Amino acid sequence: MDNKIIDAGGYDTDKAEHPHYLRKYEEYFQPLHDQEVKLLELGVYKGGSLLLWRDYFTRGVIVGLDLNSVNPADESGRIRIYQGQQQDTALLDRIAAENAPDGFDVIIDDCSHIGELTRISFWHLFNNHLKPGGLYVIEDWSTGYWDSFFDGLAFRYAPKLNFSPAGFRIRSTFAHLQRSAPALNPLIRLAKRIFNRKQFRSHDYGLVGFVKELVDECGMADITRTGPDTAPARQSKFKEMKISPGQVFILKA
Repeated sequence: MDNKIIDAGGYDTDKAEHPHYLRKYEEYFQPLHDQEVKLLELGVYKGGSLLLWRDYFTRGVIVGLDLNSVNPADESGRIRIYQGQQQDTALLDRIAAENAPDGFDVIIDDCSHIGELTRISFWHLFNNHLKPGGLYVIEDWSTGYWDSFFDGLAFRYAPKLNFSPAGFRIRSTFAHLQRSAPALNPLIRLAKRIFNRKQFRSHDYGLVGFVKELVDECGMADITRTGPDTAPARQSKFKEMKISPGQVFILKA
């Protein structure tokens, strides 16, 4: 199969400013470009990205949602546009019912880049309106590192890389007691939580914080079992999660 390039140069979209975004999209989109894809994009600016996806997915239906009125020139009839807020779950349900009752193949969030709004639309669309095996993409997740952004804050953390023999011995004692004295596990877990809580720190502001929540979903099988020899109570909803600069790609299990 020939590799079909995504070239945003002739379209009114900021995706043309991020060629590395387009190369990542090609990795996932190449097997789909001649399929009857149902694609939803949240946040479409002037509609240039919808035209880009229309021309790439030659048999696809391309649906856009934006807070503002958008009306790109489309002779194909394959572009459908809605106006509203990404956190309006009733509107999301209507969009899906009218355009992809069996689920979308691809959903792209290039909308507010605000953590709490992205979380609402992600989980509603992912759980209810993305096909199994479908792709969900979150763009510009690093806005959470910017003081100037709505819910972002500047990154201040500098990790401590010095090894502490005393601290390591204490952690080793906890691990030994958990194995040798299981009756003490409730107390040991509390002590571990208190002692280890500052071992690693995380920047959890804005969209960065939400993406790190999604990492927990990726590890859900291990979160919901008590140890390596027990079965998980629930598998992850994700088949794959890939984080790259500016983009998160999630395949639904």
